Amino acid sequence: MTVKLFLLCFIFVLGSVLLISQLSYQFIKNQIRDNDYYYISQMLSKVDQYVSLTSATLNTILFSVSSSNPNEMDMESLESRVSQLYEINSNYVSDVYVIKEDMSIVGGNIPSKVLKELPPDRNRIYELAAQSPYSMIVIGPYHSSFSGWTITMAKYIPNSRPSIVAALDIDLSSFEQTLLKINREESINIVILDEKGKIIAGKPGHGGILQPETSSFHFGGLTSEEIAQSNESTIVVRNSSEHPITMIKRLTSRFNWTIVSINSEQFLTRSLKKITDYLYVLIAIGFILSLMIALVITRYIRKPMSQLLNKINLIKHGNLQERVNMNRKDEFGILSGSFDQMVDQISDLIENLKENKELQRLLEIQMLQSQINPHFLYNTLGSISNAVSLGRYEKVDPVIRSLIAILEYGVADAAVQVTLREELNNIRDYIEIQNVRNNQYFELVEQIEEPLMDQLVFRMLLQPIVENSLFHGYQGGRIAGEVIIQAYREENVAVIEVIDHGVGMTEEQTSSLLHAGVSRGGDRRKRIGLLNIHQRIQLHHGSAYGLTISSAPNKGTCVRAVFPYLTREREDHL
Repeated sequence: MTVKLFLLCFIFVLGSVLLISQLSYQFIKNQIRDNDYYYISQMLSKVDQYVSLTSATLNTILFSVSSSNPNEMDMESLESRVSQLYEINSNYVSDVYVIKEDMSIVGGNIPSKVLKELPPDRNRIYELAAQSPYSMIVIGPYHSSFSGWTITMAKYIPNSRPSIVAALDIDLSSFEQTLLKINREESINIVILDEKGKIIAGKPGHGGILQPETSSFHFGGLTSEEIAQSNESTIVVRNSSEHPITMIKRLTSRFNWTIVSINSEQFLTRSLKKITDYLYVLIAIGFILSLMIALVITRYIRKPMSQLLNKINLIKHGNLQERVNMNRKDEFGILSGSFDQMVDQISDLIENLKENKELQRLLEIQMLQSQINPHFLYNTLGSISNAVSLGRYEKVDPVIRSLIAILEYGVADAAVQVTLREELNNIRDYIEIQNVRNNQYFELVEQIEEPLMDQLVFRMLLQPIVENSLFHGYQGGRIAGEVIIQAYREENVAVIEVIDHGVGMTEEQTSSLLHAGVSRGGDRRKRIGLLNIHQRIQLHHGSAYGLTISSAPNKGTCVRAVFPYLTREREDHL
């Protein structure tokens, strides 16, 4: 028991520590991940804001060019204006220029001023802008002989004669440097892709394979074009080293570009490593605490339990004098107090049982003594002698048979219950003798329901009650009268009543019959008495049963015996 209790407490405490540690670790991990996602989301939002701001600035530059009236402005003034816009916005653009209808240009930077002709890789700029005269177009990214990897923004200038297109080349290197300033986390790379998956700015890093000839990249078989065209906002892939890479996408508000953050899970793992080390320390501490707590709890429970078990074993071997006596205010204190109280009650019950057994034995001895009372035999034999002397020979044999039946019935085992039918047979014999002895006629009237004839009662139950009726009610047999015996059932209770119509008794006389062992005949004629019957019933069946007497002077007497309804068949079934 002690080992089981120790293991139970140890496993419970250690399991709780491990569970809390694991839940805490998962919570911290999720919080770090959520914080990373929030940080990345904020970063992508800033990049989008920067792209939108840059777009607005570039639109302003083109608007400044298109707001001039080319018809009223000579080429020198236009070139001066373009050069001025280029110098002001050189941090954003690598060139600002105007394309004429003959494909000559008026440029802002030195190469375009010197050449004054549109390079072949930009011939389609004019055509695309002319096709969309009322909107700004974005061309690229493409490789320019002037600007390298370039994106061009162009706008057709309406009402110009001859027709011209204002254009500018975005300085992608400056654009990329600004992105690097926004992204200060080494663990996160930001790439801006166009709708075809070409890199506009940024580098994939983290083991992504870059393809310079197409300005694209791929991770584990997933190309940048597939990334740009995917409908998923979060994509998890593996790089060439089989490390997990998390990509989070966001569409820009302008240009139909996609901003992609590329985050390696290795950095999350490194961030969690220190937490894992602390977790191991916490588990070790939890293991030691589990041992200590299990030992304390085991000792706290085992000591009073062992004390209680030792006392129980002593009491089991019959030592009812032992007491636990725990001075505790917890459940063990309550248990020990209840146990001591229970032992006291058992001791009292044993003493009461001994007293009841002794009382029962004395009552049965009294009952037996009354049946072999020499006065009863003397009076009965005297009755036989009187019958012979008076020549009433027909009464001799019935009296002798009744006397033999009464003696045989009385000397049987008093502890064995008999049926009401057997008890009535004994009463008939008793009345037969009393009729001859007193030279009177006492009529026995039986009013009994047939099922109650099998009711189990004590041997010699009715004879002392009937005797009480003859000696008290009918003044020792000097008055003739009826003795009525009736029995009926009330639910699970059987009621047997003995009624006479004699002189009756006062309340004091009635009460004395259940508090004295000698009848009104005096000490010289000891009988069983109603008290004997009343005590025997209550000893066997409890205080709810027994005798009650109701009587009044000149109104007769009724003795009522109450038993639990019980037959031999019902007793066997129970």
